[in-house]
Amino acid sequence: MSSLLQSEQTTLGGVNNSHTKVSGLFLGNRIKIIEDVWELVLGQECGQELVSILQKMRSVNSPEGQAFNFLDSEIVQLIEQLELKDAIRAARAFALYFQLINIVEQHYEQRTQQLAYSNNKGLGKQIFKDDEVKDGKASSLRVGSIPIWSDNKNKPEGEGTFHYLFPLLRTLNVPSQLIQRLIDKLDIRLVFTAHPTEIVRHTIRTKQRRIAKIFQQLDRVEESLSEFSGNGEQEKSVVSSWETESLKEQLTEEIRLWWRTDEIHQFKPTVLDEVETTLHYFEDVLFEATPKLYQRFKQALHSSFPYLKPPTFNFCKFGSWVGADRDGNPFCTPEVTWQTACYQRKIVLDKYINITDSLIELLSLSLHWSDVLPELLDSL
Repeated sequence: MSSLLQSEQTTLGGVNNSHTKVSGLFLGNRIKIIEDVWELVLGQECGQELVSILQKMRSVNSPEGQAFNFLDSEIVQLIEQLELKDAIRAARAFALYFQLINIVEQHYEQRTQQLAYSNNKGLGKQIFKDDEVKDGKASSLRVGSIPIWSDNKNKPEGEGTFHYLFPLLRTLNVPSQLIQRLIDKLDIRLVFTAHPTEIVRHTIRTKQRRIAKIFQQLDRVEESLSEFSGNGEQEKSVVSSWETESLKEQLTEEIRLWWRTDEIHQFKPTVLDEVETTLHYFEDVLFEATPKLYQRFKQALHSSFPYLKPPTFNFCKFGSWVGADRDGNPFCTPEVTWQTACYQRKIVLDKYINITDSLIELLSLSLHWSDVLPELLDSL
């Protein structure tokens, strides 16, 4: 755990942004919250004796989570002394713990990327040096005229984003006609495939997303309540409020319900179950993420090349093999493929219907104050 905190603090060392510093301070706070809630829930569900054993198991490990001389270590003796019921609970407890820590790490990485995106919107005037030398060694190599960074530690902040790419292309004097031709030819097609080893239930993924959203809400609340000194540095203590306590209670209940939920299906998943698992990403992620991707592309392009046209709206397409591939699965029949197509159509139509309903509430225009084309009125 200490290595995680150290690496995150090192990453933040070169970033001169107050919000990113706050995010770095929040990382340790988030891990502490997760550990406290994890121990609280396990104590209430399994008893304090098991929690004490789990704490002892963690204490005999190295900071990186490795047990020294594992076969002769104290942790082996602790495991051997456990009854089968407690051993199963201990395994589940650590599995839950690692998944919770992964959520914290992913949330922090997303937050860092969002801050980098915000910080690099105005990179139009940034100068990219031919070679950056540190400690007598070049930190970048060049293929043609494009810098390829060989050391992740020396990568410029925001590299890999559109708001970094287009100012770089402009600085390198890449012809705008060439960029436009490449944009016009953009045709990205991402195809999903089935993974029989995917055993995480949709219910568990939903709980993971809810926990991640709680962390997002907690960030916003604590940032708004954090006290800053005169020089702009954050005070050591984070101000607490009824909102933060309410969010922590929600987090506790989510983790408690997760603990009481089966991690895997108690039956063999069907092909249609695999279809539902795949379409979950279309329904809950891609419908919202793809327009944001297009908008970021367009904004970054126009900030450096205002006269170039963005790609067409359908430059990024999606497909799926699930429910239609003929790789020898005897259960993937023509009837299943037809049901899959109907399921996909229903998801798309439901999304468009919901968006249309929201537009009805949004576009509250009156004929008294708006001019409407006669053709539109005749079509109604």
